[in-house]
Amino acid sequence: MDPIADMFSAIKNAISRRRDYVDVPSSKLKEALLEVLKKEGYIRDWERLQDNSKGTQYTLRIHLKYLDPRKQNSVIKEMVKVSKPGRRIYVPKHAIPYVQKGLGIAILSTDAGVLTDHEARKLGKGGEVIAYVW
Repeated sequence: MDPIADMFSAIKNAISRRRDYVDVPSSKLKEALLEVLKKEGYIRDWERLQDNSKGTQYTLRIHLKYLDPRKQNSVIKEMVKVSKPGRRIYVPKHAIPYVQKGLGIAILSTDAGVLTDHEARKLGKGGEVIAYVW
């Protein structure tokens, strides 16, 4: 029922299987989340795969990032979905949480777009807390 949580589960499962990439169905919010993860260095890259058989929806391929060539240590240690469809979590600009004492990121959906906790504090924007990543 929650496509973002499904994407996080697919990423965690691919990391546990030491895969180079994982494919997930697309959405605009997922693309924005992946762009934040790429900018912060948690994934190598992501791309759209054209698939004409499914109509308008296409597939997103997420290229995962590891710290060693044997893929023993992933850059992503944990991804936690905070706001869920049954319970949305909103925070004002003065109450944006720190993740792992500043070593991780909180991803927020604001009126200025999808931002990290650091960017939201700098812009003075609050919003919905989508996830924590460290």
